[in-house]
Parts: sequence; C-alpha cells; structure tokens
Amino acid sequence: MSVDSGTRMPDPPRADFSLPKVIDIAIKATSFDPPKLRNFAPSLQPSSDAVEFIVKTEAPIPVRALGPVLYVGTTPVTEVSEIAENTYRFIAPTRKDLRQDAEIALGWTGQKPDAGMRTTFRYRL
Repeated sequence: MSVDSGTRMPDPPRADFSLPKVIDIAIKATSFDPPKLRNFAPSLQPSSDAVEFIVKTEAPIPVRALGPVLYVGTTPVTEVSEIAENTYRFIAPTRKDLRQDAEIALGWTGQKPDAGMRTTFRYRL
C-alpha cells in the first residue's frame, strides 16, 4: 500500500465567459427575413415590423454553447450575427413586445434579464 503525500494538482483555468461592456447601440426599424435553413423549415416568419439593434462592445463576445441575447426590458432578442469586429446585429422580428424607454442589457440565452451586463442605453424607436 502506498500513500501519495504529494499535493493536489491545481484545477485547469476556467474559461472567462464574462460579457464585454456595451459602448454603443444604434436602433432602427427594419424588415426581417428568417435565415434560409437547409434541413429545417424556419420557425420565424418574415416581418415588416422588425427592429434592428447594432451593438458595439469593447471586446468580442465570448464563443460558448449559450448564445448572446439582448434584453429590451424583459423581452429577449436572440437573433444575432456578428457583422464586424466587436459589432453585432440583433434583430427583434416584431416590435409588439418592445416597450419604449425599456432598459437594454446584454446577457446569455437562458439567463434572467437582470443577470446580464446592464447598459446605459434605452429602447427608443
């Protein structure tokens, strides 16, 4: 019988999934065409009542299994694409649930709105 008198190996460093600070948001009315999917029918419908949020961050949003979400008040906006370095386009397919002057926050899909990175920006269209 042997006894290991050594010390425990340190755990590997954990990935940093903290969200970067939002430095600018531009908001405008737009139309929405759902992405063309090869193997599935899209669940979202085309809309002429959409809202586009161009979000600039001070650093990239980390890549992870959970996608980023932009919360407008408590309404999640999950349709997102990266359009430039540290610049993301979020699309709300309809504006019916977006409330004027609602606080905007950046978070992760599945989190509560208040768990995300709060911003100084408000929804004004």
